[in-house]
Amino acid sequence: MGFRGDLTENTPLEVFPDMDRQAKYKSQTQNDFYGDKKADRLPVPGTAIRGTALEINNVFSEKPTFSNLAFRTGKIDEDSDSWVSKIPDEAQIDMSLMRLGKERYDIHCAICHGTYGNGNGVMKEFLGVAPRNLSDPELTNYLEPAGRIPDGKIFHTISMGAGNMLGLKDKLSPKERWAIVLYVRTLQSYVSEAQSSAKN
Repeated sequence: MGFRGDLTENTPLEVFPDMDRQAKYKSQTQNDFYGDKKADRLPVPGTAIRGTALEINNVFSEKPTFSNLAFRTGKIDEDSDSWVSKIPDEAQIDMSLMRLGKERYDIHCAICHGTYGNGNGVMKEFLGVAPRNLSDPELTNYLEPAGRIPDGKIFHTISMGAGNMLGLKDKLSPKERWAIVLYVRTLQSYVSEAQSSAKN
């Protein structure tokens, strides 16, 4: 093995090869093990999704579909911060989207923002964080100088995160994120109606 700095013509002895050489198939190569000869494989059914593989079936489809910019990003123009004011038609607003929104909200959002979006989630009680109150559209932290925050900006915040909040674009499809936007708007309507009833 010799000492550091010694010269030798022998093949180096690798104690820790660190995966410098490994048996693997590179992308777009042939693999004779499978009937279709493809080395690139879809994940095993039931595999937990990581990264941005949410649309993997669409990527590998013979006829992939391409969503419009507003549906994918919440923006009117890709190079500016011009947000769509309403949920795009491509999201197909109906009761199934509402149910999807509630389900995904309960899984990903309620722990911080609370079951009713009032910011009183479990994390506030145990860690002292102060998430935004999403259910009351009259709060100053939910308004912009020109009026209420557009749906597209809420979608963008869900996707990319804000402050201590992590983005969810690698965990939720665009449709699921729009479903949460729809559910948040419904929470606001519910709270507004409850406040109006209480005053009367």
